Amino acid sequence: MTFSSIDHGVRLDVAGSVATVTIDRPDKRNALGLAAWRALPELIRAAEQDRTARVIVVRGAAGHFGAGNDIAEFGALQGDPGAAGAFGAAMAEAMRSIEDAGTPVVMAIEGMCYGASVALALAGDLRIAADNAVFAITPAKLGALYLRSDLHRLSAAVGNGQAKRLIFSAEAIGADEALRIGLVDEAIAQDRFETRLQQLIAAIVGGSPFTIRRTKQMLRDVGSGPAPVETRESLAAFVEATQGADFAEGIAAFGAKRSPQFGGSPRSS
Repeated sequence: MTFSSIDHGVRLDVAGSVATVTIDRPDKRNALGLAAWRALPELIRAAEQDRTARVIVVRGAAGHFGAGNDIAEFGALQGDPGAAGAFGAAMAEAMRSIEDAGTPVVMAIEGMCYGASVALALAGDLRIAADNAVFAITPAKLGALYLRSDLHRLSAAVGNGQAKRLIFSAEAIGADEALRIGLVDEAIAQDRFETRLQQLIAAIVGGSPFTIRRTKQMLRDVGSGPAPVETRESLAAFVEATQGADFAEGIAAFGAKRSPQFGGSPRSS
């Protein structure tokens, strides 16, 4: 079965016991726009409803997991708080749909994994990275913000100290460093990546669906818990950032391929 979200840049393919959600915008290195964020929960629900699917794999097309948000679309949120709120809410819902899925979700990460694409990866149960993967959390380069739920998942994975380092510096790290700090669960040589991914899928499929589902539920209770639901107040912070002077400068600098010259705090929306 193939379920495509036409023109949204994401698709679902179910082959046997494996449902694969592919972010397919290779011309933009799989950057995500509003339509893609809104389509993701629909595809996850479709995968959950297919009774043959025992594992969901999320990956990017053409050698990259994703470049984050589509900057052309994201930058257009300036001057439109309503659109910014809708964008943030769509992102939060997409991540929540993955986190809440009863079926285990494996993030298969190759190449670029930047910005919002890192947040997307963190919503999965397992993250397996090829050794050519490069990670960077870049809101500070744009004057933007991660959602509160994104920060919760990041801190749960790597701890507050590493979360601050990644966000404050926006430095790129490789797969080995990502493995060391807990951002990913495995780092595999590129020439063995597909083989290892299939081994992991087979191991999951061979296990008890009851055990896996219940364990996933219980680990959320005994571990760091589910990410908090975005409130009006927390979403307002995301919106405030997109309406601020730093965001305007960050988007302009990105477009001009220059370093941003930030002046201070976001102005009130």
